[in-house]
Amino acid sequence: MILRPLKKLKLGLLLILKMDIHPQIVTMLVNSGIVHEEISVAKLLLTLFLVLLNGFFVAAEFAIVKVRTSQIEVHQELNSKVAGVAKGIVANLDAYLAATQLGITLASLGLGWVGESSLTPVLMYLFEVFGLTGPEWYSFAKSISFPVAFAIITILHIVFGELAPKSLAIHFPTKTTFTVALPLRIFYFVFRPIIWLMNGLANGLLRLFGITPVHGSDIHTEEELKMIITESQEGGAIEETERLLIQNVFDFDDRRVNNIQTLRKNVSAIELSTTVKEAIDYAINEGYSRFPVYEDSLDDIKGVIYTKDLMKAMIKEQQDIDLASLIREPIFISENALIKNVLKQFQAKHLQMAIATNEVGEFTGIVTMEDILEELVGEIQDEYDNEEPIVEAIEEGVYVVNAHYNLSDINRLLPIRLVESEHYDTLAGLISEVYPADEYKVNDEVSLENYNGKVLKMYRNSIEKIQLSLKTPNDEEDKKED
Repeated sequence: MILRPLKKLKLGLLLILKMDIHPQIVTMLVNSGIVHEEISVAKLLLTLFLVLLNGFFVAAEFAIVKVRTSQIEVHQELNSKVAGVAKGIVANLDAYLAATQLGITLASLGLGWVGESSLTPVLMYLFEVFGLTGPEWYSFAKSISFPVAFAIITILHIVFGELAPKSLAIHFPTKTTFTVALPLRIFYFVFRPIIWLMNGLANGLLRLFGITPVHGSDIHTEEELKMIITESQEGGAIEETERLLIQNVFDFDDRRVNNIQTLRKNVSAIELSTTVKEAIDYAINEGYSRFPVYEDSLDDIKGVIYTKDLMKAMIKEQQDIDLASLIREPIFISENALIKNVLKQFQAKHLQMAIATNEVGEFTGIVTMEDILEELVGEIQDEYDNEEPIVEAIEEGVYVVNAHYNLSDINRLLPIRLVESEHYDTLAGLISEVYPADEYKVNDEVSLENYNGKVLKMYRNSIEKIQLSLKTPNDEEDKKED
């Protein structure tokens, strides 16, 4: 507010008496308003309020975007009423984001309107406090007051109205959401018509460009969830074993029987014509609880026999009975079936084993409940298991690998992954794909992308075991020379 004429006159006389300034200069300074504009406390308080108001809407915007409904539900015992309001805000995210944007815009415009005019008199007064009262000082003060006031307002706006509230909301999204929920709800209802109009205009503009507006939701993609889980483990929120278990659950959905089955060549099976005594001896020697029973060849599976049924027959002295009377009906599944569907069948029919076949009905292997569970919790071995490892490190950079295992299982245990493809499932399949015409024998060498291989064991015309050695820079140079 400009001083009243009496105050201006007193100021002019004071300048004339205390300073040797020409009266016309004083009159010019007073009439132009350069000298002594009153400091408005109300404007200063309004400026501070608008900075904080801008910060409130910024914090609200980041908090409601970052917080999840599940987080609100976990903390709803703090205040069930506010929790209900917060869930309503998150459920109607588009509208409330528009409300925060409206609030930020109004606060910023108001700050630009009153901020500079509230600080300029303060800067002018500071010049007088430090005795800088000559005409040239007043002219200088007037020339710099606006840019300095603008810089101060900008700093206040960015630090206290943007950065600090944003960081607070990101670090404490739930608490911030609970704090802003009720005021934001009131603001939304007061300005609801304007918000509705703005949203309608924005959505209409998007539709003009063929873009369908998407409403906010709590739904995360699988990749986002995996990233969250990894970050949670790195931050110490969950253990490594928990992370691996959850990751396995995601992979479980895509795994098929041919990824986990015991291959035909490794299956322990009993011929239908075998006597009970011979079958018992075989079962004890192999150490399994269930065996496929076949007639003539493994492509003619008749059923599954349980070791416990053989033992019961022996105890009841029924060793001379026909083995066919002890076998149970098998369940046949495609080797391309998803294991999640096989698990459902096992649960529904109370089974532990299924017979896997290819597209023409040939026997390819067996899959058990243990195989399925191992996809979730990792390798399960009891005190009687004597299984050879999939990958065995014999020295640094040198590994003995069972080539009949699935590549995804092998890659988990190698330092550099082998190339996976839909055209093959196993390491033996990969080698056959790279060198389709070659017939391998023991001690033959194979060159893969990152490994040199040496065949250790064959099964018919397929590589069963291979030694892989990491390639060195010298290997790459020799390859270029060749």
